[in-house]
Amino acid sequence: MSDSFQNEVPKARVNIKLELHTGGAQKKMELPLKLLAVGDYSNGQDNRTLSEREKVNINKNNFNRVLTEFAPTINLTVKNTLAGDGSEESINLSFKNMKDFEPEQVARQIPQLRAMLAMRNLLRDLKSNLLDNATFRRELENILKDPELSDELREELAQLAPKKD
Repeated sequence: MSDSFQNEVPKARVNIKLELHTGGAQKKMELPLKLLAVGDYSNGQDNRTLSEREKVNINKNNFNRVLTEFAPTINLTVKNTLAGDGSEESINLSFKNMKDFEPEQVARQIPQLRAMLAMRNLLRDLKSNLLDNATFRRELENILKDPELSDELREELAQLAPKKD
């Protein structure tokens, strides 16, 4: 059992071992991996030279706090694939927490995608209500059978997510 794959160290992992010779005894000690990343992480906002700036200690416990303090932003010009007319859209993204890097959180920062997320959530709620509520299901069937009520529902949905001309 000692040859279990769980005890193997991945080759991609950086291991720094130090052999200590103390009092005739040999002891191997693994040193922690520490990195120093030097750069202008203020996106040109800090005018001090790099040598004047303080180092920032980042670990798994304070990463979100440090990210909040730095509040990195990015401004992009991207092709507007939603409009389908080849136009470009200016996008400004900011990150204050690691969760801000998740796709849904990025989408919430873009108005057109935020509207699509709202529609997705409404459809998800509609689906759950449709499956769980017999009265709601009957009422929806009546709306879909009546062309006038169906058109009214389409108009109300269009007001929630208007098409961009």
